[in-house]
Amino acid sequence: MIRHAFSGRMKGGVGFLFVGVLVGLGVLGLREGVPAALTPSPAHAAALPREPFMAFVGPLPFARGLLTMETLRAEGVAWFSGWVPLRLAAMGRPLDGVIVDGEALRWMRPEDQKWLQARFREGVVIVVLGVDQDEVAPVLGLKRLRLPEEGVIPMGSLEYVMVYEVMEGDPRDIAIVREAGHFWESREFQAPAGIARPLYHGGGKAIGRLDSEGELRLLFHRLQMAIQGVYEIRAQYQEALRTFEGR
Repeated sequence: MIRHAFSGRMKGGVGFLFVGVLVGLGVLGLREGVPAALTPSPAHAAALPREPFMAFVGPLPFARGLLTMETLRAEGVAWFSGWVPLRLAAMGRPLDGVIVDGEALRWMRPEDQKWLQARFREGVVIVVLGVDQDEVAPVLGLKRLRLPEEGVIPMGSLEYVMVYEVMEGDPRDIAIVREAGHFWESREFQAPAGIARPLYHGGGKAIGRLDSEGELRLLFHRLQMAIQGVYEIRAQYQEALRTFEGR
């Protein structure tokens, strides 16, 4: 069973030891970078949380167009001035969406990029500000985001690209599909033969601007709807899996 959806729019001593490890990782990250395997993210629940974990990483204080720190705060977005603090925070709470200022891409170390790619594959919605989508694609481990029919129109400093992909299924099936699939090259989802267990897939991309109040409202509406859509796919997969295993 394969289902596909695409949206183009889109206590005591132990505790102290843990804190000590986190502080150590923070210092190491500032100097050398923290391996992605040392900052794993907990699994997402099937149900949408009342307050999804949305984060921003970039320079603080921050402003790009009309998007400011005050706007981020009002929308419930947590601020992070570096990749290591964000990665450490995501160890305790599954990340649902992250807004990345273009400046933060220049700070990325290879391990930060591996970490972000892993979150993207988990269904975290990624929004990158002020960077052309051709530059965003390799950061996420993709060959391309721009379709041939879109034309090459460079994106400006007051534009953003939002992208997400979620795939729920048996890990072995997911590995097969990722190896054979070219979803972001053609927006076509073709599952290889031999997959007999439930597998659900969805993804989407949207482009917008940061220079009007209406565009900002659209940005956060898109972000919330994308996060909701990811959770709907997770819930549908869990229901399909229960039916499959109980037949």
